[in-house]
Order: sequence, then C-alpha cells, then structure tokens
Amino acid sequence: MAWTQIGDESDVPVNSMYLYTVMGEGITVYHLAGDWYATADRCTHQDCSLPEGDVEENEIVCACHGGAFDIRTGVATRMPCIEPLETYPIRVVEGRIEIDFT
Repeated sequence: MAWTQIGDESDVPVNSMYLYTVMGEGITVYHLAGDWYATADRCTHQDCSLPEGDVEENEIVCACHGGAFDIRTGVATRMPCIEPLETYPIRVVEGRIEIDFT
C-alpha cells in the first residue's frame, strides 16, 4: 500500500466528517464512534457533494435526492443510488490521517 498523509486527527472530531482534496480528488473522511472511513466525495447518482448530506448510523445520505451509501463498504443502500461509492483504506498514525489512494 502507498499511504499518503492527508490531515490531522483533530480535523475530524468523533461522529463527524471532513472533506479533503487528495491528488485533485475530493475524499470524504468519516470518524464514527472511533472508527475511520474514507469515500469518494461525489454521489454516484448525480454528482452531488456527499459532505453536504447527513450521516445516519453507518450511512451517508445524499442531500440532493435522499439516496444513501454504507460508509464502511460503499454499497448503495437507498434509491435512487444504485452504483457503489468508491472507498479507500484509511488509518491514523501518531495523530495523522493517512489513506491509500492507489
């Protein structure tokens, strides 16, 4: 894996999300109950920015049309979303957030 530092743990308090730009791509980082996840920024249904939506348990709900994805797997869980959301391996090392963006 090729780990890339993208930010600090303090950027994303527990039960929140934060949008980073990594190599020109939007990446949404989620910190849920102590677990870390990273997904693409844009909804696969209609290119809406997911950080504008709401987190409901383990799902990100798109603000544009109410579709949803499982943050942990990227699987579309609510219509009109059908295509999965890209996810990325993520870790926190010594307070730094790192993802594998390969």
